[in-house]
Amino acid sequence: MAIHRLPIEILSEIFLHCSTKQDGCKPRLVATVCRRWRHVALSTSQLWCNIHLNAETIEVESLRSLLVLQLQRSGQVPLSIVFREPRDTASTLQLLLTVSQRWQSLDLLILTASQHELIRTSTSLFPVLKKLTLRNVTSFELGNLFRPLPLLEELVLDWLECPLPSTLPWTRITKCDIYGCSSEEVLNVLHSAPSIVNLSLYDCHVDNKDLTTITSAIRSLTISHCTSGFARSFLNHLTVPNLQELVLDLFRDINALTSLLTRSSSPIARLILTSVDVSEQELIATLHLTDTLDHLEINWPSDVHSNTLMEALTILPRSRRAPLLPRLRVLSITGGLSCRDDVLLTMLQSRCPGLEHVELYYAGRTFFFDRAFDGLRKIGMKMTVLLDGPVDPFAEEVEEMGD
Repeated sequence: MAIHRLPIEILSEIFLHCSTKQDGCKPRLVATVCRRWRHVALSTSQLWCNIHLNAETIEVESLRSLLVLQLQRSGQVPLSIVFREPRDTASTLQLLLTVSQRWQSLDLLILTASQHELIRTSTSLFPVLKKLTLRNVTSFELGNLFRPLPLLEELVLDWLECPLPSTLPWTRITKCDIYGCSSEEVLNVLHSAPSIVNLSLYDCHVDNKDLTTITSAIRSLTISHCTSGFARSFLNHLTVPNLQELVLDLFRDINALTSLLTRSSSPIARLILTSVDVSEQELIATLHLTDTLDHLEINWPSDVHSNTLMEALTILPRSRRAPLLPRLRVLSITGGLSCRDDVLLTMLQSRCPGLEHVELYYAGRTFFFDRAFDGLRKIGMKMTVLLDGPVDPFAEEVEEMGD
């Protein structure tokens, strides 16, 4: 069917789907293509609900006029707002505050004194705000922005420079992303917000203060680009009996990980390791600590993808030894394989029919090696084979991350 014959409802759904992509269609551009597209765009309120004020190059008055139009076109749908305007645009912020009852998501970076004062003295309420992102906050004296927030459930804290506010509805927060904080600050967040089940930590660092061990309800934990001192300090003071997913990126303390898994005895099902400083024997020993894992990803370095790991993952039919990862359904290994072809194939065949999806990158192997997977595909195993390989995110020398 030609695109100009698509029903209005389908065309509207296409616009909405594209608008959610990072480089997707912009409402103002879609509305200039033709008369029909403009009609569909202007009548689709959800297409105008994402408001980004992020160092716009247009003049302040033009910016305010465009904002008035976008608010009108968005109707009464909930709004997602990103406010990082470095200019002293109090009038623009004041206009946004008039529709605060529709704010569903707010990403806020206060850059001027007038912006801070306007929010601090505003009497606006935020009854449907579910996600709050605060960046480079130097003061939490922000008036009603912290009370009451009856629906708030997701919090992002980016490089805080002041103590955490007690007025936030901590007990309702279930998802939290934290950037650039210390191990003490992260543990304080977990102490204040006992309902957090999804925690992501980026660029965090260690401090030398005495820390209190905490038992948390976390089910999904991500630690990325944090110092090794932070990882050791944080994990040694954390118990997570309900942990189901663990993602480690640029992680350099395998002992802290094994200590966490031993202490928590959690039913972890998904483990993703990217550029983790670990030997093959240490990795195998760590995997032996859990028999509930069903999803394993190992991305860089390639020196842990050798015969020893593949042989450890191989299930021997009459062996008295308990198999490693007996529930494994998804296996992804990228960054190169240093094992022999026959060892890899033996491991895969031994895990049929339990292993359902395998993703591999084998540098330097012949194309005909892929033919050996045909038998596995026929019995239902989904094989994703990367002949060209992924881009190595750590091709350039990575500086050692210390305490």
